[in-house]
Amino acid sequence: MKLVKAEEIEFFYIFPEDDLIKEETTLINNLTLPKSPDFQNLPMGKYVPEKLIKTLQNGTDTRLAIYTKSIRKVHSIKDFFYAYETRCLFWTNKDINLKELDQKIREDSYTDEDFHSAIITRLQYVFCHRNCLNKYLALAYDPEIYELMYFPIALAKHKSYSDYFVKKIHMTKTLRCPNCNESLGIIVVRFFNKEENLLLKKCNKTL
Repeated sequence: MKLVKAEEIEFFYIFPEDDLIKEETTLINNLTLPKSPDFQNLPMGKYVPEKLIKTLQNGTDTRLAIYTKSIRKVHSIKDFFYAYETRCLFWTNKDINLKELDQKIREDSYTDEDFHSAIITRLQYVFCHRNCLNKYLALAYDPEIYELMYFPIALAKHKSYSDYFVKKIHMTKTLRCPNCNESLGIIVVRFFNKEENLLLKKCNKTL
């Protein structure tokens, strides 16, 4: 794991050989005050099967990343707390070689251009609630993390934080329901096969 800064935000980049549970646990246990309520931390390692984690951690177009959230307390301007959230980076440019990017990050030779086509996504279930009612395990574009990461930057620069993520949306081909081709109402970039779907159903906690 390594702390990197790309496209103006810092995050922990997870290498294919990293132990995700160990890295997440270390970060959460070492949180300095003000510390978040535990439910605000959203680790992936404890709740997603190891096989699926390895698929995301070592994909040809995916890597895992841990983001630090600064969250203001309700009814307070000054009081806030920190928490960690694990998300999946999905590259829309299929020509990128992520093995080479891993090495660039180790050598501190990466640039913003390496992350230009990377989209922050959430591993979740999606439903075709408009038509066939099928349920799928998928990677979906995560607007919440973009707001948390970029709103303070945009505020300091007197610009809209939407300027940072709208360009990402335009890079994305939104997938429709595989069964009936209906729109799913959210931006889905990948569906997982039935085997991976069944693996996740064995977990004690759903996403």
